[in-house]
Amino acid sequence: MYYYLATLVVLSYVLMQSIETISFGSRVASRLCNKVALGTTLQNSIFIGSRLFLVPMLLSLAYLIESGIRIQTYLTMVIVSTMLSFFLSLVVLSRLDFFQKIFQKIFFFYSESTIPIAILKTFKSKRRKDIDLVDYIYKPSIHNLMWKKVLVSSLAYIFLSTGFFLAFMLAIIFPEYRLTLGQLSTAFHGIGAVLLAFYIDPMLSRSIDTADNEVWRCNIYSVFIGRVLSYLFSTVILLFLGFLYT
Repeated sequence: MYYYLATLVVLSYVLMQSIETISFGSRVASRLCNKVALGTTLQNSIFIGSRLFLVPMLLSLAYLIESGIRIQTYLTMVIVSTMLSFFLSLVVLSRLDFFQKIFQKIFFFYSESTIPIAILKTFKSKRRKDIDLVDYIYKPSIHNLMWKKVLVSSLAYIFLSTGFFLAFMLAIIFPEYRLTLGQLSTAFHGIGAVLLAFYIDPMLSRSIDTADNEVWRCNIYSVFIGRVLSYLFSTVILLFLGFLYT
C-alpha cells in the first residue's frame, strides 16, 4: 500500500510540475503571435488546472504520514519527485520552440471555441497541420541571463513547488505537532505566490508587452532557468536532510 501511494505522489507531483513548466510556452507564443493577453490567460488557466493533481498527492501524503512513514522513505520519495521534475524541465527548456508552437495552435482554435475544446482540437483536428506557425529562434547564453531574476525565480518556485513537502517533513519529525506543522504548506506556498504575483509575472508581462526582442527573451529564459534550478536546489537540500537522518 505504501509503495502504491508513494508512486501516486511522485506521478502527481511530476505531472503537475511538468504541465506548469510547459505552460511557459504560452508566454513565448503570445509574443510571437501578438496575442499577449490570451497567452497570459492561458498560462494562468493551465497553472490553476494543474493544481488538480494536488488532490491525490496531498491525500496520499497525509495518509502516509498518519500511517507512520519513515523519514528516510519519505525523503527518498520526495527526492525522486524533484529529480524527475528537474530532468523533465530541462527537456522542456531544450524543446521550447516545439511547445510554444503547440500554444500557437491552441490560440488558433480558441478563436472559434473554448480553451478545453481548443486544446483537444490542437491534437485531434486535421486542420492543425495547415496552421502557419512562427519559429522561436534564440540561442540563450549564460552571459545574457539576468541573475537577480534567476535567483528570485528560484526562490519563488522552491516555495511553490516543494513547500508542502517541507511542511509534511516537519510533521514527520515532530509528530506531536503534525496538524500545526502541516499548515505551514499554506505559508510556504503563500511566500512563493507573492513573489510570483508581484514580481515575476508583472516583469514578464511588461517585457513581453514593450521590450525589444533580446530583453523579453532574456527575461523568459532567466525565469525559466530559475524554475529549473529550483528543482535542483530543492534536491540538494533534501539530500542534505536525508544525510542528517540516516
